Amino acid sequence: MKRLHITFAVFLNLFLGNTVLAEDGKQSGNEKVPVPLLAKRDTVPYNDDIQVEVSNDGEQITVEAAFVVPVAPRQAWAVLTDFENIPSFNSGVLSSKITGRKGNNLYVRQKGISKYGVLSFSFESVREIHLIPLKKIQERMISGSMRKMEETTQLSPEGKRTRITYHAVFIPGMWVPPLLGNVFIKHEARGQFQQLINEIIRRQRVNMADHEP
Repeated sequence: MKRLHITFAVFLNLFLGNTVLAEDGKQSGNEKVPVPLLAKRDTVPYNDDIQVEVSNDGEQITVEAAFVVPVAPRQAWAVLTDFENIPSFNSGVLSSKITGRKGNNLYVRQKGISKYGVLSFSFESVREIHLIPLKKIQERMISGSMRKMEETTQLSPEGKRTRITYHAVFIPGMWVPPLLGNVFIKHEARGQFQQLINEIIRRQRVNMADHEP
């Protein structure tokens, strides 16, 4: 396929794209692919206030999320737009590369995989990303396994903190059960955002340590 990138659309690719299902070394044919269980993560919980809502009308899936990080917008922005280093802090992304750049517009190609037991779910995407520095990231999938993927991530200062809000609209390349699918998408989204928060906190601490006398 992907998203993302985002920064954040990656998490839905694990469920909604035309996945590759491997079981005991065999690929599936035309069978329906079940929504996978979540891959294990090595992140340490930090924020219990990540708000995620998922709606599914049987075709289009909408995701709304919001959370606050204890850093200024510039510090949060640095992580959100660090596309080529996403694999270092997002467990579901194997590779992420900027393939083109013109002003505040980027093209990013990503590959990733989610594993659980003998099952593996892989994805690939190319997305067009428009940056409004320190304020907004707009993403649109231009090739991949989903029929549609559009995302908007916004940053709003709140004193010494930053509120991050996320809105995404997806039309999957496969059918996703509304109730069960929504549960797993919501859970996976929270995990992805948690990893993002952990990386923002980690970089803040490194920066503070580097400036200590």
